[in-house]
Amino acid sequence: MNNRPAVLVVDDDASLRTMLSLSLRRAGYPTLTAASGSEALELLSTRPIGFLVTDGRMDAMDGFELSRRAKSLKPELHIAMVSAVFVASDAAGSPIERVFEKPVAFSGLVEWLQKFSGKA
Repeated sequence: MNNRPAVLVVDDDASLRTMLSLSLRRAGYPTLTAASGSEALELLSTRPIGFLVTDGRMDAMDGFELSRRAKSLKPELHIAMVSAVFVASDAAGSPIERVFEKPVAFSGLVEWLQKFSGKA
């Protein structure tokens, strides 16, 4: 039985969102997906989620604003950003714990998740 925390993947690009979600599922992580920050916040307020992996640039609410709102909803939430534009120094002072460059090195993302969820 898989007792790993769920990962919420947020990206306004449907193909990237799907690819990342499927890859995480194959690695044994339950996933939920959202196409926008507002959709993500709705899921965060109603579902048990341990991780948020968000795109940096999205319309209406970017990944930085989403991370701030998400952390206020769930202080225990671990947050990572995937971005072709932003780097780790851009996330300084935000609740974002790690920035992964696109294309995402999937093994690095899984290692980051395992750091908090155990190696099971």
